[in-house]
Amino acid sequence: MPRLITSAEQFEELKSKALECRVVRSDKAVKLKLRTPAFLYTYITNADEAEQLIKNLKDIEVVEFNAVKKEEKDGGKNKDKDKKEDESE
Repeated sequence: MPRLITSAEQFEELKSKALECRVVRSDKAVKLKLRTPAFLYTYITNADEAEQLIKNLKDIEVVEFNAVKKEEKDGGKNKDKDKKEDESE
């Protein structure tokens, strides 16, 4: 179970133990996920603060992800289904 980090200071303290940092970007926020041997820590922040924290990561692999919207995730299946239901009415 991931643990939530509530401040940039906590993130800075934990980065020395981290094996990698996963960056998940969405329209609203950026999630920085630090993988340590024991836990996965998640810090949710804005894009500007995230960039500053990422620049300070040294000797840690940074893996970038883009958040997938629900429509894109299911391949638009529900969207097509809704269209068919509308047409049959």
